[in-house]
Amino acid sequence: MVSSNEIIEIIVISMRDAFLAVTVFVAAMVLLFSWLQYITAGKFVDTIRNNTAMQPVIGALMGITPGCGGAIVMMPMYARGYVTYGTVIATLIATLGDAAFVLIGVAITDSSFIVPVIAVHLISLIVGISWGYLVDVMKITPRNPLGILSRNFKDNISSKIPIDNNQGSREVFEDLGREEENGWGYFLLHQGYTVWWIVTALGLAFAIMLLIWSAQDANFSLELNYNPLTLHGFITWIGLIGTSLSVILYISQKNWIGDDTEASIGDKLYSMRETLIHSASETAFVTFWVMSAYLIFEFSMLFSGVNEADLAIYGDGIIAVVIASLIGLIPGCGPQIIAITAYTKDLISFPALVANAISQDGDALFPLLARHRVASLWATVHTTIPALIIGIALIFFDITF
Repeated sequence: MVSSNEIIEIIVISMRDAFLAVTVFVAAMVLLFSWLQYITAGKFVDTIRNNTAMQPVIGALMGITPGCGGAIVMMPMYARGYVTYGTVIATLIATLGDAAFVLIGVAITDSSFIVPVIAVHLISLIVGISWGYLVDVMKITPRNPLGILSRNFKDNISSKIPIDNNQGSREVFEDLGREEENGWGYFLLHQGYTVWWIVTALGLAFAIMLLIWSAQDANFSLELNYNPLTLHGFITWIGLIGTSLSVILYISQKNWIGDDTEASIGDKLYSMRETLIHSASETAFVTFWVMSAYLIFEFSMLFSGVNEADLAIYGDGIIAVVIASLIGLIPGCGPQIIAITAYTKDLISFPALVANAISQDGDALFPLLARHRVASLWATVHTTIPALIIGIALIFFDITF
C-alpha cells in the first residue's frame, strides 16, 4: 500500500533534484551559448552561402551546439536557397536539441558521464557530416528523394541550390520573425524572468557547494528537510521554489513539446534582454521535462514494485534502439529529454542514446515543416535510417559506456 507521504516525498525530491542537479547548470550553459549566438548573429551567413563545399560541415557544427537555436537558424537559409539539402540533413542529424543540456549538466555533477557525453556528440557530428555529404553527392532533394538512383533523375534537379547574392544576411534572421507582445503568457515571462534568475543564481551557488561537499565526503547526501531555518531545509526550499517558478514559466510559453520558436530566436538575436528572457524560458522548459522524467521513473517503480535494475533490462538490445529512434521522430525536445534522462538513470543503453541523438531533430523541424513540408518529411527519414544503423552497429561491436 503506497502512502501519501511516499508520494509527497517523491514529488518534493524530484522537484528539488531537478533544479539543483540539472536546472542551475543548464541555465549557465544556455545563457553562455545564447550570448555567443547574440554576439555572432549574422556574421557566418555570407561565409556559408559562398562555401557550398563546406556547408554540411558548418551545418553539423551549428547543429551540435547545445540547444536548438543553431539548427533553427539553418532552416530559413535553406528556404532562401542559401544552403543545400544535405546541409539541412547534416544539421538535423547532429543536433541533440535541449537534451544536450541535460547530458552536459549531468556530466558536470557526475564525471562518469563525461566520456559518453563527448562520444555521443562526436558520433552525431561525424554521422551528420557524412550523411549530409552523401545526400549532396547523390543529388538527393525533397522532389527527388532517390537522387541519381532515381529512374527519372535529371541532372538539372541538383542538390546544389543557386545562391542569390543580392540578398542580405540580415534577411535570414528577419525571416525568423518576432514574438507578439500580447497575452498573459508573454507578460508573465517578460516580467517574471528576473525573479527566476535570482533564485537560479542562488541555487547555482548551493549546487556548487553540494558538489564540493560530496567530493570531500563520499557518504554525503542532501537530507529531506522542510525547516527553512536549517541549511538542508533552506536548500530544499530553494529547489522547490526554483522548480515551481520554472513550471510557471513553462506554462506561460504555451509550447508543450518544443521550446525554441523562430520568433523567440529572432528576438534573442537582436536584444541582450531578450537573450536573458529566452535563456530563462529554455531552461524552464528543460526543467519541466526533466522533472517529468524523474516523476515517471520514480512512480513507475513505486507502483509497479520494480527497481531500476529491472527497468534497465528493457533498455538494452535492438528493441531499445528501435524505440529510441522512433521517439526521435517526434518533433520538439520534450520527449527527447525524457529519453536522454532515461540514459542518465541507467535505464537505456548507450547505443539507444546514440540512436535517439541522431534521430531527433529538436525544435528545428517545426520551421522546416512550415516552409517545406515535403523536405521535413524526408528529413525525418534521413535522420532515422542512420540512427538505426549506428545504434545496431554499436550493439554488434559491443560499444557502450
